[in-house]
Amino acid sequence: MAMSSDAAVHRFEYDGWFVVVELDGSTSEGVSSGHADLQWKDGHRCRISLAGKYADRASAIVALAQRSRAFIDDWDIRRAERASPFIDQ
Repeated sequence: MAMSSDAAVHRFEYDGWFVVVELDGSTSEGVSSGHADLQWKDGHRCRISLAGKYADRASAIVALAQRSRAFIDDWDIRRAERASPFIDQ
């Protein structure tokens, strides 16, 4: 199962976070792989990985962007629940 080099990059900001989505490529069977790097306040916080079958590159990028937004939303909820002067707000 050889991976083609049809790489793609999508950058966006969401709720104060900077997100870089990179699609590494896909196989002839339609399996795509990629990742999203999430940065907040000048620091790398998380990398979300993706590997699965998607209709095209755009739908794989959308899936990673949606997962990134969901992570950020969850992060914000957890941060608010444990509000403390010792937690990086």
